[in-house]
Amino acid sequence: MAPARPRIAVVGHVEWVLFGRAPRPPATGEIVHLADPFEEPAGGGAVAAIQIRRGGAEVIFATALADDAEGRATRERMAAEGIDLRVAERPGRQARAVTILDDTGDRTIIVSQPNAYPRADDDLGWADLDGCAAAYATCGEPSAIVEARRVGALVCSARQIDALEESGVVADVVVGSLSDAGEAVDFRVLGRSTRAIVLTDGTRGGRWMSLDDSGLWSAQPLPGEAMDSYGAGDSFAAGLTYALGRGLALGDAVEVGARWGAEAVCRRGPYGG
Repeated sequence: MAPARPRIAVVGHVEWVLFGRAPRPPATGEIVHLADPFEEPAGGGAVAAIQIRRGGAEVIFATALADDAEGRATRERMAAEGIDLRVAERPGRQARAVTILDDTGDRTIIVSQPNAYPRADDDLGWADLDGCAAAYATCGEPSAIVEARRVGALVCSARQIDALEESGVVADVVVGSLSDAGEAVDFRVLGRSTRAIVLTDGTRGGRWMSLDDSGLWSAQPLPGEAMDSYGAGDSFAAGLTYALGRGLALGDAVEVGARWGAEAVCRRGPYGG
């Protein structure tokens, strides 16, 4: 029986994000003024860690942060959320991004510098992952993915598929997208780098396939008004990882992910700020 409060790891990156609204993304040469701006730590790792923690799990979050104001604010935010944060300190400034939410609720993300990732040679207490039921890795560093494989069920982002293949690790699930070219998955990785592939398809739901089975799921009804699509994909992956950590089969776990993704669309920003 799965524990009532599973322990789950997240291995990935943080971007300090400026969020704001505009009628549309800027055209070439255009000046756009953002309405209702706010800033907070986000990116795939931070979003997944906070959502899984709010879902009721104990969370270890292994990441890399700068020792600047934004890096320190990220540390404070993760502590306030009750997350066991493991930080590899990196020189320079924290990775930053600007997210523009348009009138349709879709988002455009502009990242200002490469993300920093933890490595296996960082002193982060990697052995503590041995007791984790599952992990979500959105990490471009192959050696950190090797450490993430210590857990029971390893879910990897398709955005980091090159790092996964370089690591030599076989994930339990790779999460990608049928509608986002940046999260496309070459089906040849099935059986080579992962035991299963899950592909989201926005309002059409999605499909999953493993070495011996496959299935579809329908999009979950939104629990409120659609507000912001930022973080919906990472919230889906967080819900999927949480469910696998609770011992659910993949066909049931994608339903949990779909519900978490639908809830994310009804929040402003990734956490309802």
